Amino acid sequence: MKHITTRFSPEKRVKLIIILLAAAAAMLFPRGITAFSDNSYVPPGRTNFLRTSHSKDNYSIFECSGNTISARGQYTGDGIKKLLILHYDMTSGTYSLHGHKDGSYEAELTLTPESGEQALIVQLNSGAGMRYRIFYEKDYGWYFPLNGVERSNPKVFEHIYEAPNEAAALYLSASDDPEKVNSALEQITLLTESAVGDAEEDYDKALAISKFISGSIYYDLDAREGDADLDTIALSNVLKSSKTVCGGFANLFCAMAEAAGLDAVNIKGGVTTDAEDHPVKYSELPDGVQNHEWAAFYCEKEQRWVWVDPCWEGAGKYKNGEFIDGRQKVMYFDITDEALSFNHRADKAERRHYFSAKTETSPVEETSGQPEAEETYPADETSGSAPDITSAVNAAQTTSVTTPEPVTFTHHLPQNVSAENEDNTVLIAVIAVLAAAVSAVVIIIIILIKKRKE
Repeated sequence: MKHITTRFSPEKRVKLIIILLAAAAAMLFPRGITAFSDNSYVPPGRTNFLRTSHSKDNYSIFECSGNTISARGQYTGDGIKKLLILHYDMTSGTYSLHGHKDGSYEAELTLTPESGEQALIVQLNSGAGMRYRIFYEKDYGWYFPLNGVERSNPKVFEHIYEAPNEAAALYLSASDDPEKVNSALEQITLLTESAVGDAEEDYDKALAISKFISGSIYYDLDAREGDADLDTIALSNVLKSSKTVCGGFANLFCAMAEAAGLDAVNIKGGVTTDAEDHPVKYSELPDGVQNHEWAAFYCEKEQRWVWVDPCWEGAGKYKNGEFIDGRQKVMYFDITDEALSFNHRADKAERRHYFSAKTETSPVEETSGQPEAEETYPADETSGSAPDITSAVNAAQTTSVTTPEPVTFTHHLPQNVSAENEDNTVLIAVIAVLAAAVSAVVIIIIILIKKRKE
């Protein structure tokens, strides 16, 4: 470097240094500073990028630019049929969709609707429909909202409440009847063996359990609108009637997960609702009422917590004494923090050791919470008779039942940090390095100018 600089005038030396810095920056940032953050130039409270799920088999990736929404994704075993904005005909703009046999797809939608909140619908060939909250502004275009819940939700895993065994027993039998508790645990063990099958990975076991529950248990609208109580979500009753409200779905998932050797927790929090009595809008979600319960499990292989809401995954409803079939969704298993924040706020994580429940103790008081009023999605519904969930037990290839040994899980810190936080950390570091480089250049220029004058 000494031989090179001595052959140039001070002005040329400065130019050489600037050129070298520019070349280094070009190598570091081949796509500009946005290579480190998709949201660098997006105003606070919004993002132009959304991945709906961490799953490699069922997800969409959306990118917004002005009036255009570009999408790509994968729905293995199904495939996408339509991508649309609710209440806006596709003829209102330009539209293209290319689906492939393996379930992958690419699509693009250019549309100029009225400003305000809209709904982006992904409809699959099976009839399942997923709805994602999206906004449009005439001076900005399309964007997905960020309300801070995507950052606060994972924090519930930092301090997991350990429910006492007496409380866990009540979630198996509201009357704490030892016979009902033992019978429920026996059925849960058999159902888990049947649902999980040959699955070996924790993730695959949890997915099989979620699909079984969302496809077998019906949401009890009559109970929600009437007198839902602890018995409504107690698993002895859920397994017998094949219907329950949100808490029952979460209890069954966590109990079956425990039977499969997984660390699962019940999540209590709030959701947006269209209920006439207690509506909760998106803008009210961060400070809204606690009206819902779902679950999460820890994926040891990937070192992260995975969100699961089998209640909102299912489509079956029980209303006016009738079982109404619908379509299962693939939206709330392993949903991303950003997509979950559109309608879920987590307040508390609770670990209930169902298989450690002390059936000999007397009942203790326990608040079951109010069942949620959930959002509805487009789905074909047909009336049917009550499903026989015990058939799955009878079909299990086993002659005896061995109750799983109680397992003690350690608290895991959340690993699924939002991409926005990671990007901002890198971006700040890069800016700091560039600022230092610019300062160095300025100092060099000053020194060279002084030497020239001397």
